[in-house]
Amino acid sequence: MLLDVEAKPHMKAFQHIGHEKALPQGSLLWSQDDSAGHGAVLLKGVLGVEKLSDRGERIVFTELQAGAILGEMSCLDGKPHSATVKALTDCTLRLFTQSEFEQLLVLNPQLLRELLVKQNERLRRLTNKMMQVGTEPVMRRLIYWLCEQTQSPISVTHHELAAQLATTRESVSKALSSLRRKKLVDSGRGRIRLLDKRQLALLLQAD
Repeated sequence: MLLDVEAKPHMKAFQHIGHEKALPQGSLLWSQDDSAGHGAVLLKGVLGVEKLSDRGERIVFTELQAGAILGEMSCLDGKPHSATVKALTDCTLRLFTQSEFEQLLVLNPQLLRELLVKQNERLRRLTNKMMQVGTEPVMRRLIYWLCEQTQSPISVTHHELAAQLATTRESVSKALSSLRRKKLVDSGRGRIRLLDKRQLALLLQAD
């Protein structure tokens, strides 16, 4: 068993539909704007979710851990996938079709409620993030972002990070330099290593 289903109650519902698929590190599960028709549950590994802006800039939105359900909205509304999903580590997933998912919801109405609750949680997080980006100084936006990350080192360029924080590459570089001087992070070419995440969080409380 790759995932503790007691810790993730919704996982029990997916055990008997679809099929397992291994996704090597660096491989794409699907790309932004790919046709709908299938979804997945992440059983093992870490997935990255990213989008391309209108100017062709790659923006990494989040990382998904084991237990995450993805593609379910495309299965429900039939619209293309809204983001690209890539394996950041070797992953194992359970893939399911749109028809399998719809039948699962008919047989498990409680699962639909759980999915709606999760969508509400995502919306609240997005609202909070928009508030941070719109009102907080660049340094605080950066620290918020760093504290949300679950892995270290983090693979991200200054350009990608600037896009996520709605600021400039120069502002990101300046803020990272300040955190390096305080020995809270170490950053190099396309990577950021967190040295003291607890102290980073304390900086937010100190302001």
